[in-house]
This record gives sequence, structure tokens and C-alpha cells, in this order.
Amino acid sequence: MRIASVAVAIVGVFLIVGVVSAEMSSSNFEVRFDNVGSSGLDTSSSASFQLRDSTEANGPGDSVGTTFQLSSGYRAGIFDSVINFVVAAQSNATEQAATASAGTTITTSIAGLAVGDFVALVQDKGASQVSAVGKIISIGVGTITVDELKDGGVAPTINGTNDFLYVLIGSSVDFGTLDSLILSTALIGMDVNAEVDNGYTIQVFDDGNLRNGVNDINDVGDGAVTTGSEEYGGRSSDTTLSGSTFDTSDTGFTTGFQEVTSRSFTSFESRDFVTLKASVSGATTGAAYAHTLSFIMSANY
Repeated sequence: MRIASVAVAIVGVFLIVGVVSAEMSSSNFEVRFDNVGSSGLDTSSSASFQLRDSTEANGPGDSVGTTFQLSSGYRAGIFDSVINFVVAAQSNATEQAATASAGTTITTSIAGLAVGDFVALVQDKGASQVSAVGKIISIGVGTITVDELKDGGVAPTINGTNDFLYVLIGSSVDFGTLDSLILSTALIGMDVNAEVDNGYTIQVFDDGNLRNGVNDINDVGDGAVTTGSEEYGGRSSDTTLSGSTFDTSDTGFTTGFQEVTSRSFTSFESRDFVTLKASVSGATTGAAYAHTLSFIMSANY
């Protein structure tokens, strides 16, 4: 039996290209907002500032009905696209047993937990684990409640046997020692607010194989990381991908961009996760293996 210490660093960045501007409609285009004005420019700028100004706005405010919303006033419907992207790794130091769950309430030790923590719930940790992520909105006596439990198509069922809660807070995953008798796992969670009409796409790439010098751990090639085989890869909780196989099988990371999650609409508190899976064989050279995964989010236009 051989063992290997494995660490994975993660990096998260985002790109936003283009701005939302006023639009009118026909069969070929849409102008959502228009205004009537006279004389002069209403935008001034220099190297260190930008000013959008007006002298007055007649009757500003919102009017709504069952089939419409009217926002009146100067630039009422004009806004800059906004994206907030958080990527965070499972911290094994925060592992604590989960003994039961009902809806979005989880029975667990509350030590070290706080409202606002991004957490992962894992049923039957290991090769067949079922996971979900959410943010803590309240803490009770021996329980926490999260705003949602976003899963990968199957909701975890918690009975206290090999079930755990983790805080997603780190910038790296430390698998510790890998054993040929155990398949090791760790989650990387993603939390997105994207005020962009056509949504966003998150892609991942690595800086090379999980490695130590000339030795490396093989990327999974058969769709499933298997206990006792030297394999490494990941799987996304997003089951609707069209740009990669991360939604249907365990997939190896490459130095090229691979899609791991996406949305086609404006999304607030949109969450997904990638489950990393690693295993070694009796022939794997014992060493400290590492590589870096980079997650990049871009707005869809």
C-alpha cells in the first residue's frame, strides 16, 4: 500500500465584457429605455472619474401592474452590469458530524459556525457521496438553517452515518494522505450574483497534472474515479452543461478551458459545486502532489 499527500490550490477570477445600454424594439432589435432631453452631454469623464449628470427628473418613481413595470425619472432603467463571484474550497479542519436534516435545517454541532457561512452537507462521504451547498441564515440549539440546499440532482439524506458538514472557506484543498483502499473527495463551491440578462459561464483549467516532479497522478479517463486505481478528476453539480462532460461523468482537468457551470439568465445567489475525487493504487509513488485549478467566470452577451 502506498500513500501520497495531495494539495490543490484554487484561484477564482471573473470577466465582464460590455455594458447594458438603452434599447427600442422591432423584429430585429429592442430598445428597453428611452428619454427625451435637450442640449449638452450628460456624461463627463477624466482619467480618475466619471460623472453622469442631469438638472432634474420629472416625476421619478416606479409604477407597476400585473403585466408591466414602469420606472420613470432620469436613467431609471439604465444600470451597469454587476457580477460577484465567490469560489471557496472545503476546509477539512471544519469537519463535523451531521446527524439529521429536515428541509433546510441540519442537526450538527454549531461550534465555530456563524450566520453567513457558505457550507457543504455531505451524505455518505466517499465514492458514492451525495452533496449540497447553502449559506447559514440562522443558528439554533444544535441546529443550523441554510437558505437552500443546492444539490447535484439528488438531495442528501442525513442519518448520522458517515454524514458531515463542512465550511467552504479555503483557497486550497488538502486531501491529506491518500490510501489505495479509500477514494478521497473534496468540494469546491461557487456562489454567483450576475445582473446580466444572458447569465454567465464558469470554466476551469489547471496548470498541469497533479504532480511531484516527474511523478504525477493520472487524470481519470474512463468517466469514473475508482478506489484502488490511480485516478484524479472532478464532477459538477450542474447537470445541464453543453460544453463539457463534467455534468455526466468524472472528468480530468486540463490546461484548456472546460465548462463546469452556466446560467442563461440573470442570477442572484446562484450556487454550484465541483466534487474533486482522487485515488491511488499500490504502485503510486509516495510523495506530496499538488497543482493549481483556476476558475474563471464570464458574462454571456
